[in-house]
Amino acid sequence: MKQHYDVRLDKMFFPRSVAVVGASEVPAKWGNLILTSILGWSFPGTVFPVNPKKDMILGLPAYPSLRDIPAEVDLAVFAVPAQLIPEGLRDCAAKGIKAAVIISSGFREIGAEGAKLEEEIAAVAREHGILFMGPNTMGIVSAHAFFEAIPTPTGPEPGGLAVISQSGNIGLQILKWISHRNIGLSIYAGTGNETMLKAHEILKYLGARDEVKAIAMYIEGIDDGRAFSTVAAEVTRKKPVVAIKSGRSQAGSKAAQSHTGSMAGSFAVYSAMFSQSGIIQVSTPTRLLLVSAAATHLPAPRSNRVAIMTIGGGWGIVAADECEDAGLVLPPLPDGIVEELDAILPAYWNRRNPVDVVGEGDPNLYLTVIEALARWEEVDSVIALGVVGRSRYVEDFIAAQEKLDGKLYTRELKLSILKAQIQAEELTLSGIARIQKESGKPIVAVALTAGGLSLADTSHGKVFVLSTPEDAVSILGHLAWYGRYLKENGPA
Repeated sequence: MKQHYDVRLDKMFFPRSVAVVGASEVPAKWGNLILTSILGWSFPGTVFPVNPKKDMILGLPAYPSLRDIPAEVDLAVFAVPAQLIPEGLRDCAAKGIKAAVIISSGFREIGAEGAKLEEEIAAVAREHGILFMGPNTMGIVSAHAFFEAIPTPTGPEPGGLAVISQSGNIGLQILKWISHRNIGLSIYAGTGNETMLKAHEILKYLGARDEVKAIAMYIEGIDDGRAFSTVAAEVTRKKPVVAIKSGRSQAGSKAAQSHTGSMAGSFAVYSAMFSQSGIIQVSTPTRLLLVSAAATHLPAPRSNRVAIMTIGGGWGIVAADECEDAGLVLPPLPDGIVEELDAILPAYWNRRNPVDVVGEGDPNLYLTVIEALARWEEVDSVIALGVVGRSRYVEDFIAAQEKLDGKLYTRELKLSILKAQIQAEELTLSGIARIQKESGKPIVAVALTAGGLSLADTSHGKVFVLSTPEDAVSILGHLAWYGRYLKENGPA
């Protein structure tokens, strides 16, 4: 799919120079927070603080206005009161700046007076050919450019997941999750009131960028549903898009309208549009993160058929129940795989899918079973329950023994036991990554311990590790839906 987009977006997300209008040295002021985030990462471009009352800010020369900056500026970021934005945009025009991010609030979300001011800044921007994000946004991030214009530093690893959010708070929470979970970010766009740049225009831009592998969206309302669905149908044929539509209740719908001034609309209409345009719909921010991260790092399954390996019967039963609820199918094991596993599993193993390895702890046995299931032509994804996490059990056992008297094991023996368990888990994860790469099928691991999502790095790639069977099933259920959509509609 070849798309054309507004090249001013490149100036916005990959700037060589940035001016922060309203820059400040006062802690907790927006102009200080935004400037600190930009300077606190590894942005290679030039930064120009703009403040008529200061000569120096955070060690950089400050300028009275944009017009006074003695160099070319790609992007202006505004953190000043709303009533100063019209003149600020005129300064952009005089300076030849074609892209801006307006952090400032106080526009249509506060009522008629703010709406009038918002109309004015839109008119000024259009008159002078300026494209802006916002207003009433917490900013943008471009991880591959090491550029972060938001009120709190996150410093995410550059990667393949892009995020579009109409809520600043939820957007920042997702950014923190991405950073702490080692998921990898490409671009984050907090769209705010979407006075100029609409969500579907950012979606189109992200769809055209090769470094973007999947897109997560938090949506409160869409003004032009036809334009949005047209763009979404084009983008989803090339890469997965995962979205949460808030405001499905009457109270939530009213809250969305007062938040950004967006029109929440009928939740059923949005759901139908998402389904028709290939958007994977989820219902919570946590699920948005899990599914979009999985869509970034895992291949899409070609069908809804799943194989499960578990170290205990209870987890296998729970996972099987969840699969049925999620529309996933567990085919019966063929005779060939039963015979293959008979040679390595105890005589009393269950001989069905889910495969119960009855408490065995050998990583080589795990990998033999997982590989057999991944080779099986009747399934297109695999869940491995309990293959990692025993090292935490060993740590807890050692801590308990040391509280007693510490004499049962020497320190050297305890460290040796823990090291051996960690190495076994690393071997297991590396093997899963290899099998996933060779088979082209998603393999999701569920740990014995809590902790939510983690991405384990191995020499063969990253492995998706979750803390509950229901999370693993939910992820594969959503990805299987997307795989079916691509099969029916064809990739771009």
